[in-house]
Amino acid sequence: MKIKKPEPVIRFTYSYPYEEAMLTLVGEKLTQEHSETTMKKVKAAQAIWNAYERQILRLFEEMYKIEISEKCITTFISLVAPNSFSRPLTISLKHSMDIVKNEKSQRAFIYTVIHELAHYFSYTRGDTEFFNVLYDKVQKLDLLGEHGANLHYLIQAVEFGIIGEVFGPRYANYSRDWTIDNWSDNEYGKSALLLKEHDVPLDKTCLEYIEKRLKE
Repeated sequence: MKIKKPEPVIRFTYSYPYEEAMLTLVGEKLTQEHSETTMKKVKAAQAIWNAYERQILRLFEEMYKIEISEKCITTFISLVAPNSFSRPLTISLKHSMDIVKNEKSQRAFIYTVIHELAHYFSYTRGDTEFFNVLYDKVQKLDLLGEHGANLHYLIQAVEFGIIGEVFGPRYANYSRDWTIDNWSDNEYGKSALLLKEHDVPLDKTCLEYIEKRLKE
C-alpha cells in the first residue's frame, strides 16, 4: 500500500487581480505571458519549499513554543511586488527570477519565506504566547530605539537561527553579516548588528538565549 505524502501547509498561489494591482502601481499591464511565467514560478517555488517545510515548521513550533494548527497557509507569489510581506503573506520573486536553476536564489527564497513566517506566527498568535511576551519585554527596554528594529531583533534571530539549523552555521553567519554590511542604515542592519554584539546563537536556542539575557 502506497503511503500518501502529507499535503504542504504553506500553499503558494498566484492571484490574477493581486498581480494586476501590483503591475498597475508601476504603470504596467498584466499579460498572458506574465501570468504563465508566474504560474511556472509558483510550481517551482512549491517544489523547492516542500523539501524543507516539515523541518522548518517543526523548528517554528519549538522556538515559538506553539502548535501550528493551520492545515493551509495561503502564500501569494508575485514577480513584481517591491518586497515580500507577511500580511497578506506574499513572497516577491522580483530579484530571484532564476529560482528554477540557481541554488543561491533558491536559498534566498527559503530565507525570505522563513522571515515572513516569523512575522506571521507572531501576529497570528495571542499576546500571552512566548514570542509576543518576549517582544513586549524587548519593546519596553527599547533596545534599539525604534519599533521596527526592536521587532526585527527577534524576527532576525529566528530567521538566522533556522537558517543555521537547516543550512548550517556558515550560511547563517554569512546571512547575518551580509545584512549588517548591506543594510547598516536601516532597522534590519541595526538589529542584525545587535544580535552579533549580543552573541545570540544562530540556532534554535536563539529566543531562549535572548530571554535569559533580558533577565540579567
